[in-house]
Amino acid sequence: MLCMTTRLATPLATLLVAVGLTGLAACGGGATTGGTVPADADVVVKAIDGVAWNEKTFEATATDGKVTIYVENDSSIAHNMYVLDANEKVQGDYVDLPTKSSHDTRVLPLAPGTYHIVCKVPGHNNMNATLTVK
Repeated sequence: MLCMTTRLATPLATLLVAVGLTGLAACGGGATTGGTVPADADVVVKAIDGVAWNEKTFEATATDGKVTIYVENDSSIAHNMYVLDANEKVQGDYVDLPTKSSHDTRVLPLAPGTYHIVCKVPGHNNMNATLTVK
């Protein structure tokens, strides 16, 4: 009888672990991993090794007063991404990029002008790019 119980317990435990992990993944918010750039992205910003953004300047044209920004972490360390206006006020929600390949998209109401894309992780002051919205 012990053999039969063990044979049933292993597949059942495997199933429960799989269901639990799926449930945890469904509950998460924010950045995910392994995605593709949305077709409607106005700007693609990537964190790269060397504690930097992939570009120093970005340009976008607002559609109906909004800019869609796709952000991805191509670096091996954690980052985040904030968009700041000329007065250093945060525009919309920031993006958390905790692991390599994590990514997310933000649709921000941005008027024409100049903005800053920054990472606020301590020591990442070099991650400061300009976003010009037309």
